Formats: sequence, structure tokens, C-alpha cells
Amino acid sequence: MLLNLRAFQKEAIGIVAQRNLYLAAKPGAGKTAVALHAAWEALYERFTARRVLVVAPMRVVPQYEEQAPQWGLSLTFSQCLGNETHRRAALAQNTDVLVVSHDHFPWLVKNVPAKQWNFDLVVFDEASRLRKGGRAGSVGWKAMNAIRKKMAPRMLLMSGSPRPGTAHELYAPVYLLDGGERLGHTLTGFRARFLEPNKVDRHTGRVFSWKLRQGAEEQLYPLIADLFYAASPDLGLKFVEVDRPVVLPEQVMEQIQRMRSEMVADFIEDEITAGSLGVVSGKLHQMGNGEVFNDHGGTTVMHDRKIEDLKALVEDLEGEPLITVYWYTHELARLKAAFPDAVDITTKKGLAAAKRGEVQHALLQPGSAAHGVDGLQQHFSAMYWYSLPHSYELYDQTIKRIVRSGRGAETVRVFRPIAPTDVRIREALVRKQQEQFYAFIS
Repeated sequence: MLLNLRAFQKEAIGIVAQRNLYLAAKPGAGKTAVALHAAWEALYERFTARRVLVVAPMRVVPQYEEQAPQWGLSLTFSQCLGNETHRRAALAQNTDVLVVSHDHFPWLVKNVPAKQWNFDLVVFDEASRLRKGGRAGSVGWKAMNAIRKKMAPRMLLMSGSPRPGTAHELYAPVYLLDGGERLGHTLTGFRARFLEPNKVDRHTGRVFSWKLRQGAEEQLYPLIADLFYAASPDLGLKFVEVDRPVVLPEQVMEQIQRMRSEMVADFIEDEITAGSLGVVSGKLHQMGNGEVFNDHGGTTVMHDRKIEDLKALVEDLEGEPLITVYWYTHELARLKAAFPDAVDITTKKGLAAAKRGEVQHALLQPGSAAHGVDGLQQHFSAMYWYSLPHSYELYDQTIKRIVRSGRGAETVRVFRPIAPTDVRIREALVRKQQEQFYAFIS
């Protein structure tokens, strides 16, 4: 059953048979195939699992059943989706693999008693969602931790971004894999041992982010190296980032400088204030893009420079399909007003049309469609980041929607309009990209 698999896939499957694993591989590299083959081996070759549970983003749930026949794996599937009646029916089916969405996963854990739990292998797709652990941890992390403590199944965590943000975010998934053996049993203890505050609110003392203590890197990563398998296979895929400088009006720049220094800005008759440094960052991001939330519960339009730049690019592309990536809801409204024929592909109808090649200008929100969307690469080779995200994971995953197996030889172009407020975001993305596989690839 291992024919046609890449070397890293075969090795990862072998590791999962022996111990818990965090598999980090770029989008499109074939993580789903690893999960499917690991399920087959556990069920029918090693007989170490009675049933397999896969936890995946909603859009990805059907892909497991669709891809299994492509690898010659005659696995049976049920999908735990929809209302409670449908979910209970899926649970009751005698299938090899139950695939549940992230949203319904906590419900499943709550409604399957420990004595009835027969999922001896649990696969968590897009494990970057498990970054936040402890008492304030994400709902998904708490559900996975409950399984770990009560049922102790074999775990395979998968992600395209092993270290999406900082070393601070490593604690939660590592704890799930080893129960606190390597990094300790509390997040507080982990911080005290390896980290120090990075960004702190000067008024309240609240810590917004953490960084490794000097010299801690050499201690931390060797401790957890055996839990991670990172692969960066050469898929022959290419993309180039093209930055397009955006000059903002002088009046807008004055208000941006004021926001940075005084945490307040005035534009026309609207006042814009920020209560903390974290809010300042968001306000600057919005101001650079052209529209910002004001103190009256609405938004204030400050300029159209990025809209104008996008119009110029659309004209230059002469009808070539383009994906424009936005972040805020009000940006979607502005883009639709400026480009009436553009289609929001975060909707099921819009995405289906884009996959059929019926969309010339697609609008995409990375938080809703960055993970698990396949098929766009056959029709799009140009992307425009109207709003750069702070998250490298979302940036990388979104680009990989069109830079992945199945596309032609043409190089993908990623256009980035860079206003003065985007410079720091761009620098942070470069830094996070360099950090991604530093600790895990030899």
C-alpha cells in the first residue's frame, strides 16, 4: 500500500506506528495521504486500532473519503456533520474512519463515554488550532486533552506550519503528545523555564507576547525534536512575491503618526482611539488599507489608494483570473463596490464556481478559507493581498491554495501593496518564515 508515496511520507507512517507525532509539511505535500495510510496500517496490518477518528476543518472533511480510493485504500467512512441526529447516526455507523469537523469535535468527546470509546488512532488535521493550552486553552485543545487523559489513543497532529508564531505556542501540542513529560505540566512553569515577556502593555503590565530567553533555544528544541517530523519536499512549485509601493495622502500619514504616538486620531468629524498597544496595531493596519473602525461603532473611509492600485493591476492582467485577499468585513464591502463582478469565494456557492473556472476575480478571507481548499490552483496563478495578515501561517496557507500539486508550470505571482503601515507586517512575515522549520529540519 506504500507504492507511489514520497520518502518522507513512508517514514512518517512508520513513526506513527510507534509513537505520537506532529507532522509538519507544506500545504499540498501530501499529509492527508500519510493519515490515510497510517489509518490503514493501524486497522488492517498492525491491528492496533479498532477505529480511527479524524478531526479536520469543515471544508476538508469530505476530502478524506474522496482521496482514499486514489491510493487504493478500501477504507469505509462516516462524516460527523450537521444536526445532532445526523451526528449520532454517523457515530453509530460501523465504519473504519469517522471524520468530524473541528466545530463538532468537542460535542463528540462529550457524548462518547470512555467505555464506548473505540478510536485508538486520532488524527488532528491543521493542528495549529491547538496552539493555546492550559486553563484558557482552545475548545479543541481541551477536548484533545480529555481524550489523552481518559483514553490515551495514538495521536497524529498535522500542520503546514509547525511553529506559526513563537516558541510559546509549542507548549500546547507538545503537552498533548507527551503529557507534560518534556516541557512540564503547566504553561506557567514552561514560561518560567524558557521564556520572557516580549511585548508588555506599559499601563497594565499585561503580557501580549513571549520570546525565548537568551540561550534557551539550545535547551528547548532538542527536548522535543523526537516528537516532530518536518518535511519540505521539493514539489517543483514556484511563486514570486511582487511588492507594489502605496503612497498614502499626507493628511492620512499625519493621523497615522498621531495614532502611533498618542493612540488617537481624528479624520473629518470622526474620532478614532485605541485603548492599548495591541489595538493601536490593528488601527494602523486598517488606516493603511483605507478604512478604519471609529469610536461611533461605524467605519471611517480615509483613502482609496489600495483600491486604485488594485484597479491598475486588474487592468494590467487583461482578464487573467485573480484572487484578492481581504481581512475585515468592511473591506469586502468596499471591494464588491469597486469590483461588482468579483465573487466572494468564502461562500460554498462562490467556491464551487471558482473551482469550475467560472470566476475571474475572486475575493477570499484567509481566516475562512486558508486551510483545506483544493482546486483553485487549476484556474488561478495571481493573488493580491489587499490586507496583509500578521499571521505567517494564514499567509503561507493562503498562498498554497494556488501553489500546490495539480497546477501547471506557470509561476504564481503574489502581489503585495505595501503602504507605510505594512512595512512592519512584511518584516514580521519574513522573520516568521525563516523561523518555520529552523528547529525541526536537519
